[in-house]
Amino acid sequence: MSKKGMKKWGIGAITGVLVLGSLTPIIQPYTTVSAAENTIKQLKASGEGSISDVMFEDLNGNAVQDSNETTGVAGIKVELYSDQGILIGTATTGTDGRYTFSNVPDGTYYLHVDMSTLPSDEKLYTTKGINGSDGNSSYFTISGGNTITGYHFGFYPEQGAIQSFVYNDANGNGQKDSGEAGISGVHVALYSEVGAKVADATTDSTGAYSFNAIKPGRYYAKADIPANYKYQSSTYFGSDGATNYFTVASEQTLRNELNLGLVAKNNSAISGLVTDATTSTGIANIRVELHDVQGNLITTVQTDSSGRYGFEGLAAGNYYTKVIIPSNYNFVSSNGYGSDGNSNYISLTGSNTASSYSISLRKQANTTISGVINTPSGQGVSENVSLYNVDGTLVKTVTTSTQGNFSFTGIAAGNYYVKATIPEGYTFDSSQGFGSDGNSYYLQADGTTNISNLRLTLAQKTGQIRSTVFNDLNKNGTQEVGESGVAGVSVTLYSNTGAVIETTTTDANGLYKFETVTPGTYYVRVTPPTGYKNLANTAFGSDGVSGYISVAAQQTRTDMNAALISTAIVATDLTLNTTDINTTVNATGKIDATVQPTDTTNKTLSYTPADSSIISVDANGNWTAKKAGTTTIAVKTTDGSNITKTVNVTVTDPNAVSSMKWIYQNGWAPDTNIANGDNITVSNTYKDGYGNDQIDVAMYNSAGTQLDQDQFTYTLSNPSLLSVRKATWLTVFGHTEQTGSTLVTVKDAKGNTVRTFTINITGPANIPATGIDLTTANINTTVGKTGTIAATVQPANATNKTLSYTPADSSIISVDANGNWTAKKAGTTTVQVKTTDGTNITKTVNVTVTDPVVLATDINLATTNINTTVGTTGAISATVQPSNTTNKTLTYTPTDSSIISVDANGNWTAKKAGTTTIAVKTTDGSNITKTVNVTVTDPVILATDITLAATNITADVNDTGKVDATVLPTNATNKKLTYTSNDTNIITVDANGNWVAKKGGGTTITVTTTDGSNISKTITVRVNGENMIVNPEFNGLGQWGETAYTGAIGTQADNLYNYSGAVGTWTTVSKGILGPQMDIKPNGNGSVDMKSGANHAGLLAQTVATIPGHQYSFKYVATDGGHGYYNATVISGSQISTGQTLAADRGTLTGGWKQPTGTLTTLNFTATTTSTTVYFVELGGYGLLTSGIVNFSNISLVDVTGIN
Repeated sequence: MSKKGMKKWGIGAITGVLVLGSLTPIIQPYTTVSAAENTIKQLKASGEGSISDVMFEDLNGNAVQDSNETTGVAGIKVELYSDQGILIGTATTGTDGRYTFSNVPDGTYYLHVDMSTLPSDEKLYTTKGINGSDGNSSYFTISGGNTITGYHFGFYPEQGAIQSFVYNDANGNGQKDSGEAGISGVHVALYSEVGAKVADATTDSTGAYSFNAIKPGRYYAKADIPANYKYQSSTYFGSDGATNYFTVASEQTLRNELNLGLVAKNNSAISGLVTDATTSTGIANIRVELHDVQGNLITTVQTDSSGRYGFEGLAAGNYYTKVIIPSNYNFVSSNGYGSDGNSNYISLTGSNTASSYSISLRKQANTTISGVINTPSGQGVSENVSLYNVDGTLVKTVTTSTQGNFSFTGIAAGNYYVKATIPEGYTFDSSQGFGSDGNSYYLQADGTTNISNLRLTLAQKTGQIRSTVFNDLNKNGTQEVGESGVAGVSVTLYSNTGAVIETTTTDANGLYKFETVTPGTYYVRVTPPTGYKNLANTAFGSDGVSGYISVAAQQTRTDMNAALISTAIVATDLTLNTTDINTTVNATGKIDATVQPTDTTNKTLSYTPADSSIISVDANGNWTAKKAGTTTIAVKTTDGSNITKTVNVTVTDPNAVSSMKWIYQNGWAPDTNIANGDNITVSNTYKDGYGNDQIDVAMYNSAGTQLDQDQFTYTLSNPSLLSVRKATWLTVFGHTEQTGSTLVTVKDAKGNTVRTFTINITGPANIPATGIDLTTANINTTVGKTGTIAATVQPANATNKTLSYTPADSSIISVDANGNWTAKKAGTTTVQVKTTDGTNITKTVNVTVTDPVVLATDINLATTNINTTVGTTGAISATVQPSNTTNKTLTYTPTDSSIISVDANGNWTAKKAGTTTIAVKTTDGSNITKTVNVTVTDPVILATDITLAATNITADVNDTGKVDATVLPTNATNKKLTYTSNDTNIITVDANGNWVAKKGGGTTITVTTTDGSNISKTITVRVNGENMIVNPEFNGLGQWGETAYTGAIGTQADNLYNYSGAVGTWTTVSKGILGPQMDIKPNGNGSVDMKSGANHAGLLAQTVATIPGHQYSFKYVATDGGHGYYNATVISGSQISTGQTLAADRGTLTGGWKQPTGTLTTLNFTATTTSTTVYFVELGGYGLLTSGIVNFSNISLVDVTGIN
């Protein structure tokens, strides 16, 4: 029988002894044990052993668990049976794949593996001791407590792989062709079907990426497209960098199926500089063109104020640029340009920048700027006149001729201005091209055309007197706030001899002026007008005469204010007989106002209505009511006391129509109001209450008083139907047996229509309406709906069953003549249903219109991913579509609220690290749901500071080193730093802070955190630089100016030069960087000895050069070789010509003759303009009674701009 063919009997088991081929059963009790407890039934025996082994991934298929095969297979159920088929125990493999049966009595057993528990993602690969088909092992024996092993399965993981590329799909065909390079550094993530991240990959230098050991299933991938690339093509990837779902099968490798083609964005650029060769500054507004290599113009730009230009956003390709050289400029030099302004070809990749292109131009200088400075009579004015650049730089100065003419010749193209200092005693009179300060307007010279129309006319200076005559209300002699000037006052200016110079009169503000007063001594007299008298103050006496005053040239005297006081009595109050006017249109009256006190000199009042269209008032207070309304009248004094009182005005119109009524009706029915548009229907046998064949109407004002009908006109559309007669207080419409209808239009005396209504005359069989039946008195609907008001006129045989339908607010609901309605907007209103047969029976329908319910069609999420840290909060930005959805409420449900919690408003709090999702769902029944993927990580610790071991770097060219920088705090999550050189021409620094000094100069290195904290520190860099003088001409001079050597520097640097003159000698006694030929090299460290004869000085070397306007340091060490004196200086000035004596320049030397100290000496100086010609009296010597020797070494000239 089979090993598992034994049957259990009750709670015991069948055991027995095999005798001659038969089995004698023996009933013995046993206890079953659960597999989860991994225990073994204990049987009494002589010894206890164990069975143990491991189910593992046998990657090399040798059925042996090797040292590198550490992955166990968990969850496999293993059963231990006795050789009689009795279940002894059950074990399940743990995470390490091991199963164990302990304390097993001596005996024979076999194992059975439950094949249904083998994992689906592992393939049974090898077996040892156990049959791979039925899971049964061979028999084995426990004897003496031994341990049995060697019974296991080997598995191989059923996994797939992805191997693909991210590449530059240059031709856009969706295939990675040869020559299409891969793109490195692109991050690609793999996600499960439910959005859980499975793995990350980054493309290598070939653009390749891969995901290995992938379990079979459905996945999608997401690539982070770099900022300088855009989507081009892919079978699976979309333009957002995400794929559709795809399947990876067991042992399947997707090769090149998930390739992603990108293309570089148009991020290339070309930039350059156009400069003025004379000033070394940029030239603005120069046109620069960009062409393709076929010569086609792509675009143009203008240089900015610094002469720079740039083309950005360029695609890969070959280009050239063209600088349009202005006609008044000539080509001088360039980098990358020809003399025609065309550059060489420029190759762009789509992401690179070409920025080294420059061209230098020089303005032509053939313009003459000329003009004249004269007086109004044409006499020339002798004066120095200067020409300046617009930046204030002096160009040249000339002196005017006797006729006042001046001229500047040989002027280059550019912008200038002329400055003429106005001489003392003169003032500006008029000009052409000059301002009143003597500066001309900006002059634009083109280098070829002359400017000759400048004129400055000057006049001799005079003084002024400008002061005020005022009403001194408080009589303190000083004009204060509220004290106005007095107009029309006569003021006379006298010379100190009493001669009248000028008489003037004060203006409306009391101001008087004497504007052309020759410098001298004067006095002023003020003659007060009637009603005023003079008041003595600091300027004038009580007789109105001032003391003597002096007026200087260009002086304006404003201190001659004269005080007047009124001789009149001013008002103190106003009394009104009434402060209210209540009247009717066309009424008249008078405002009774009295000025106090009664002896006030000026009792004239002004009357000013706020709205003169309602009431008008004349100068005497007489008023006329003009139209209905309310306003005020201001009553004000005119004697300067400014007292004002207000009268309130109300005007009504007694003839305005308030209502119109049908009176004296047949049978003396109550009066019926006639509204606009109403109908009156009577039969042709109708008689009024007095038995007349007529219809009687009357007009009433707001007080209920009947209005005189003579002021109204009545017009009939059918005048043959009725006669019209006015009877003072009513109007009568007489009728005959004729039937028909007519529209009656009533207008007032001003032609305004006050009523329109219709009179219907019917035949004697007319049956009037008695009522209206409505199917419903309420309409409850939504915008856009239509319907009909079902209304029936009673009795059924009424002659005229026509109804009118009038909505109170037609913007909410509209109704046509048949009662058909359309709901137009939300709101409440009513519809009036009314008979038109003259009975004027009315019913009201109440209307309520609401907006229709709009269900959601979509949810827009600002983001479908939340990547955050524990403790962070935020809000899900979700918008329901369409925007007019009625119910926009959403629910937010996290799959795992222990990772992230979300309230009803979408506000979330990250609680612990992990991944989950949030379902965002509509609540209006549309059941639309969107998912937000959530990844919560532990919080990032940002940097708070950067410490630098040194904040300065001083180095020589080609020196190297490393920036020692530390991020604080020490537990900051991201300690990566960036190192940026402000000028890579001077020093470069790599990503690890390693630097290389490239050339002399000063700059900085910025050290910055990369974790978003944006902390930066700056390191100041000084690289001891190279000599900035390039091939200067050299003159070697003797003491008396004899030429010892002339030539270019560097041509004979190692030769020795000796000189012997008429008086003394000097000799170079060693080779080095200093000849008498000056050979200054970067950081030069050679030496030279200078020897001079007794009592004589020798000039060792002199150099001349044109250098940029920078800061420099000249350094040397002078050592005494015996009785040596020397002088060293730097002199800025004109070029020294050969043969000029040194003696002529000794007075400008600084420092004096001195003995050498053997220490490093530094002479700092600044080239004061953008291009300065200088010469260096570098080193000399002076012997005493015997020959003197001075040794010079460590000589250098360094450009230190930006360093010191």
